[in-house]
Amino acid sequence: MAQSSNINMPNVIEITENPSKPQTISTSAGGMIFLSTGMNMALGLGWYQFSLFGTPYHFCFSWFIGVMIGTIVTAILVNFIPKKFIMALSTLMILIGGILFTSVPQSYDCLLIGRYFNGIAIGLTIIPYLMNASEISTSSNRGICLALEQYCITFGIMIQMIYASLWSYTLDFPISRLHGIIDIFFALLAAGFLFLFVESPIDYMRKGEEQMALETLGRLRQPRGINREVQFQFEENKAYVCDQESMSMEQAFRQGLVPLVKMIFFRSMMLAFCYSVPLNAALQYSTFINSSSWAPSVVGVVRVLGAILSICLVDNIGRKLPSIFSAIIVGGLMIGIASLMRDVSGSLISSGMNSVMILSIVLQLFAGFFTPYASVYMGEAFPLRVKPFLMAVVVLLEQMLHIIFINTFLWADLGVSLMTQGIMIVAIFMLLLLLMPETRKTSLNEAQLRFRNLFNTKLVIEV
Repeated sequence: MAQSSNINMPNVIEITENPSKPQTISTSAGGMIFLSTGMNMALGLGWYQFSLFGTPYHFCFSWFIGVMIGTIVTAILVNFIPKKFIMALSTLMILIGGILFTSVPQSYDCLLIGRYFNGIAIGLTIIPYLMNASEISTSSNRGICLALEQYCITFGIMIQMIYASLWSYTLDFPISRLHGIIDIFFALLAAGFLFLFVESPIDYMRKGEEQMALETLGRLRQPRGINREVQFQFEENKAYVCDQESMSMEQAFRQGLVPLVKMIFFRSMMLAFCYSVPLNAALQYSTFINSSSWAPSVVGVVRVLGAILSICLVDNIGRKLPSIFSAIIVGGLMIGIASLMRDVSGSLISSGMNSVMILSIVLQLFAGFFTPYASVYMGEAFPLRVKPFLMAVVVLLEQMLHIIFINTFLWADLGVSLMTQGIMIVAIFMLLLLLMPETRKTSLNEAQLRFRNLFNTKLVIEV
């Protein structure tokens, strides 16, 4: 438990415009890493030289295995190693993976190693980023800082979908080389933004370094310095650490079980369903039937537009209703796509597949809107002492679902698979409507208290 001590309070200064800007800037390095995440995830889910067909399955799911390895490692080390060091290591591994793709784009073994390097790097980053973003931000800015994870992943997905669907393969400049160059660019940007990264004041408090925690909070405001709001946040964080550290590991684990179940539904399953091999295969097939090479690019763009809208709203209106109702729209649209794909006669004609393209575009608009909320809730849900371990469970299950979809793609009926997922999303919607809390403009302590309640039936958007 953090020990109380005499804190030397610097002179109080007044707040000017955008006082939370340094908090958002501090998350920029993670944002660059997650741009690479989106590209490599999309590559494994069908967007490599346009189609999953002909791409070795090991090449596709190797990245997800790498994410699982990195997640397990970082869950163990994140409380002992500075988060900045972990993110620097991740940046280096992304750079190495990019160099392999660029220098030997024709070597399958080298590309496979590059996939593993990138996956491990991303696995190392997810937990430290979400923990740090939730702890450095104020209650009024926490949504944006956390939502940046899925927003940047969505942006990376768009980049991969656009160039994979439009690129003309040449031996002189294969698509793998372009992928590697973009990865190198993002890695270099992440390395530059690491100089602006600020460690969590919560970490300093847990080590008893309260003066350093206070100075860190001052760095996270604009202009730098200690004002009344910083002092209030310091006391709030101090109370949070004392409350969390007073629990034993067993108590923290028990209190984290209900939030864990909620996040498995809300993040693990929903993220895997909202962007999966079956969905991408349906889009690719409809695009092929209609000879519409523009459709994947439009899908990627509208997904980003949905994420932008979510970023704009996440701290300004309630989180529960917008996210859950966008989820049920995704489920309904997926059932519609499944019905069209199960119609054998309709799947061979242009008009039926044109409907699939349109539904896919609209679906990804709402999927892009939903996913940033998964990052926000992930950063708020769990007790501090067990936070990395329970977050790791959620991330691991998401990767497992992707691997299952990849490995069952050839023999699974596409229409049945999408129909099953759509029905599951509708069922999850009914559960989440009863289970998920509203956490807008709450402290981390209050957010976790709400998550521990099994039922949260309040639907009114809080002002």
